[in-house]
Amino acid sequence: MSTRTITGGCQCGAIQYEIEGDLPPAYCCHCGECKKQSASAFSMSLGIAFSRLTVKGEPAMFETFGFSGAVKRCYFCRSCGTRMWHRSGHNPEFATLKVGTLDDGEGIAPSFHLWVSKKQAGIMLDPAVPAYDTQPENLLELRERMAGTK
Repeated sequence: MSTRTITGGCQCGAIQYEIEGDLPPAYCCHCGECKKQSASAFSMSLGIAFSRLTVKGEPAMFETFGFSGAVKRCYFCRSCGTRMWHRSGHNPEFATLKVGTLDDGEGIAPSFHLWVSKKQAGIMLDPAVPAYDTQPENLLELRERMAGTK
């Protein structure tokens, strides 16, 4: 039995990654920070153990603070500027991978929405998909529950 390999990378190809196995559920975040970093109405991400990523290339990193007050390490391509993933100071073994960096993101839909209180006007959400006004206190637990691992 072969293991599924999922690939992704930045726009210019300087940073590439591989993930073995299935992806966890994706979600959308509508907070002001995610809108700014994505230059769009929201950011679509998936939470994954960083150890599952095999990275080729050397991403640049800068630190900022998330709404929780935790240090957030933001990794991006130093050549083209593509934001690739984030890692929290609270949980550094975990990465928030940007779905738009996958080579084939076809068919990936959000399993929930965060910070809909900050949602861009005109963006319509599927009422069947759970939506949270802010961020649940235990986001890791929510991700695990949506993935069926808890």
